[in-house]
Amino acid sequence: MFKIAKYPDPILRKIAKTISVFDDALKNMADEMAKAMYNDDGIGLAAPQVSQSIRLLVIGLGDTKYKAYVNPEITFFSKEKTTTDEGCLSLPKIFGDVIRPKKIHIKYQDLSGQLHKDKIKGIAAVVLQHEVDHLNGILFIDRVEKINQGQEILDALKKQLDEQAK
Repeated sequence: MFKIAKYPDPILRKIAKTISVFDDALKNMADEMAKAMYNDDGIGLAAPQVSQSIRLLVIGLGDTKYKAYVNPEITFFSKEKTTTDEGCLSLPKIFGDVIRPKKIHIKYQDLSGQLHKDKIKGIAAVVLQHEVDHLNGILFIDRVEKINQGQEILDALKKQLDEQAK
């Protein structure tokens, strides 16, 4: 089973590479990512979070089912916004308010390489934006308005990152 990469692991800040090979290895990776996500009580997981810098993410559909998005690209963001208390498996015990568009349009491939376009709203839109951010090296703490829980943990992680940079 995959181990979740934790902040400040540098892989979380890399822009993930486009996927061009659609094979059993990709399907197996998506299955393993979904297992890791459910094992940690997550609702979404991007490949960089399991130390794979590729453009793959999975979204939980409940009861161990999931949907995989390969090379996802958000093509539309609504002007209407929503504020959600977000957390992240790569930043355990840290939660904060993030303002995101309420509706998105997304273009992506499935695990067979077929192209799809969807219009997504509500919590699914928030989760997808969070996970697509991961593929672009962006974490929810970069977008957070206010930390609701775990500020001391975040401060300690940032201090650790500053010390590594010296």
